[in-house]
Amino acid sequence: MTAITTGSRRLGLSLETRIFLVTSLLIALSVGAAVAFTTILLRRIARDAALESLKSSAAVQATYQGERYERLKLISRLFVSDPELVAYFNIAAETQDFASILDQLTEGQKALGFDFAILLDPNGRVVARTDDPNAAGQDLSERALVAKALTDFEASGVWQEGDVLYYAVAVPVVVQKFTVIGHLVTGFAITDVSADEVNRVSGVDVAFVANGEAGPEIVATTLPAATARSLAASLASREAAVGNAMRAGKTVPQAEVSLDGEPWFALLSPLLDAAGKPVGATVALASLARELAAYRQIQNVLLASGLVAVLLAPFLSFAITRRTLRPVRRLLAAAEAARQGDYDQKIDSDRPDEVGRLAHAFSELLSDLREKRDMEAYVTELSRNLPEPVQGRTVVGEPQRRELLLLGIEMRALARAGADGDPRQTLDRLGIDLQRVTSAITRRRGVIEAVSGHRVLARFEGEGRGSRALAVAAQLLDGQPDSNPAAEAEALVVAMASGRAITGPVAFGEQTERALVGLPVQQLESLLREATPGELLLSREVHDELKETFEAAGYRLAPRRGVISPLPLYVVSPQMASRVTGVRGVSATPDAETLAPTALATLSGVSPGALMGHRFEILSVLGAGGMGVVYKARDRELDDLVALKMLKRDLWGDKAQLERLKSELKLARKITHPNVLRTYDFGEIDSVPYISMEYVRGVTLRYMLDQSQRLPYSAGLRLAKQLCAGLGAAHAVGVLHRDIKPENMILEPTGNAKLMDFGIARPVTRLAPGQTQEGFIVGTPQYMAPEVIQGKDTDVRADLYSCGIVLYEIFTGVLPFTGPTAMEVCLKHLREEPAPPSAHWREIPPRLEVAILRCLKKEPAERYRSTEELLRELETLSA
Repeated sequence: MTAITTGSRRLGLSLETRIFLVTSLLIALSVGAAVAFTTILLRRIARDAALESLKSSAAVQATYQGERYERLKLISRLFVSDPELVAYFNIAAETQDFASILDQLTEGQKALGFDFAILLDPNGRVVARTDDPNAAGQDLSERALVAKALTDFEASGVWQEGDVLYYAVAVPVVVQKFTVIGHLVTGFAITDVSADEVNRVSGVDVAFVANGEAGPEIVATTLPAATARSLAASLASREAAVGNAMRAGKTVPQAEVSLDGEPWFALLSPLLDAAGKPVGATVALASLARELAAYRQIQNVLLASGLVAVLLAPFLSFAITRRTLRPVRRLLAAAEAARQGDYDQKIDSDRPDEVGRLAHAFSELLSDLREKRDMEAYVTELSRNLPEPVQGRTVVGEPQRRELLLLGIEMRALARAGADGDPRQTLDRLGIDLQRVTSAITRRRGVIEAVSGHRVLARFEGEGRGSRALAVAAQLLDGQPDSNPAAEAEALVVAMASGRAITGPVAFGEQTERALVGLPVQQLESLLREATPGELLLSREVHDELKETFEAAGYRLAPRRGVISPLPLYVVSPQMASRVTGVRGVSATPDAETLAPTALATLSGVSPGALMGHRFEILSVLGAGGMGVVYKARDRELDDLVALKMLKRDLWGDKAQLERLKSELKLARKITHPNVLRTYDFGEIDSVPYISMEYVRGVTLRYMLDQSQRLPYSAGLRLAKQLCAGLGAAHAVGVLHRDIKPENMILEPTGNAKLMDFGIARPVTRLAPGQTQEGFIVGTPQYMAPEVIQGKDTDVRADLYSCGIVLYEIFTGVLPFTGPTAMEVCLKHLREEPAPPSAHWREIPPRLEVAILRCLKKEPAERYRSTEELLRELETLSA
């Protein structure tokens, strides 16, 4: 066995060099073609896309055919390398014991998986063959494969046996001193399974065709029966160029054929025997109709093909250079388990040789699959709590008892307008008010519990809930009139109460609604009845929670007895709330007369069912943010779903700001990456500025953190790597994001995360005066780097700081720096060191904690130099 292993090692080293070079060249050509094709994909029509998909399949077919031959050579050599078996063959041949030899071949066929085997004597005559037990003595020396093996020691090529084709090889059977006593021919049958395997990798339909006596015969295909018959008829026609090329053994890089009355593109590659003569052909087919419908996804198919090729390359190298059967069996067992979905395998990768390196790579692949599985399971569990349509209403979640703070907002002017005003104008105004109110609530992590007429009820939970709710009230009330009786009637009424309440769905009759029950609800009702327009009323419990905040700002609130309720309440003016929180809001909802008629019409028209510019059909509202409202829309020109952000009204008239925003969004359009949400266009429709983006149905990272606080380790690690990959793609084209936060990460149902909202992005190096000016602070305070807060010039390390904050929150469930006001949070970023993540999650891996804290260094020079460097560190944590 030692001599056999040594001989295999010598042969493997030589063969390894050749296969490595050829495989590297094929991979480089394949990936290069994919990259080149991706670059021009959007400039090509669907016809070109179909032809390119066929071209990519040629490399896949060549790789697949080469793998078949190499695997046959390997198992054949293993089969004939057993000295005892060879000696047995020699003795049995001398004694004409062909039945025993046939038994040995049959056992080898079962054990090693080849489809047929023939044992030949030194002159090319059959000693035994598994597919014909009575063929002993048959002379096969004239067959191309056998003839080449007799002269060249070994050979490979396509073997035709009747109407069946095989990938076949012939290897010598030797005894000591390299005496050849015969040859062993083995083969893998080309079946529908073979066609399916090529189809799974290349994405195109495949047909294997043999040159039969009566004409071309399809021996294996992925095509439906009717389409296969149509292809056979086309190949048999003497007038068809593809059929003539097949009979001549020529390659046809592209041809158009009609199958079942539909246009198809075909690529024909000859199947050659060992002498280089054609015995059939491989026909790759792409339906033009199908490609026309799916050409946008060709890019993903090509990238996936390149990835598969990259993954196959180390596997092939390992298969050729493996030294013993034991590590191979171990890896095969692990691979089979992974194929069945069991990724929790421990692979020994401590060996310093090629087997060890392959085991290490496979271990990393299993780790990636585990992370992907855990992320998909986590997202699937979260999706159970996503809104489901129930008779036109959304009812979410299971019944829960919560400790919460309730914020109630009344727009009393709308109650009077509903009785006396114009109905359409009243509803338009209600929509504008609700948009402003809900935007303020969601930006501070509040949750809308109910909207009833002109009243909005929201809940706040977790750390800093009182300060966040107070900031919302300050934003909504700031600028509200408090002296003019006529204007005072237009002001909002706001109240806050806290305590324990029960939330969840309640069913009555055939309806299901979301309910909120508890003492805080009753207190809030009483407070809203007591309040006058422009006031904020606090219950005793809320006052006790915020007492230190008010006293720190120099206010000591005195209780007041209500007129309707005997409970004590506390009155806060808009100016007081604004000073305490440091938040200044927007003015009260503008009166219809103060808005330009076209502006009001545009605002009222941007609602589900509207058609913008004869192009975008508004389907639903996805959310609201600092720049505007995001809608789900259908682009009629492209017949595709998009996310359409209609910018806030206060951006319309600022031409300089619009030009700067347009310039910065041009940068975001340069980013093409699976972990970045694509930005398509910027323009104006009906005088309203808009941004069109890729539409993704999923959940934000903020939603995930709100639901489960800290993410599971493997899911969080996968998401962290996807964040770094997407951010790295932006940095690679010279774009800083500048607003990395959980709200700007969205997860698809598959678990793939995308970085979005490049609304305040700018180049890494400013090249034009249109970009955001130095010294101008943009971003979210909780995630700002110290140099951003100080108004200094920034580079990619500012994004890495924000990325570190997000990683801290992913793995601990809390922010490193919090405070009742934005100013206090900013000061902590500048002056305080974050608590180590292990203070919140003791089981955090030490290397992960070090990586997070390095991102949060005050000095940019002490952080990672690039996103790629951080990503490499995270990759080491996967094993």
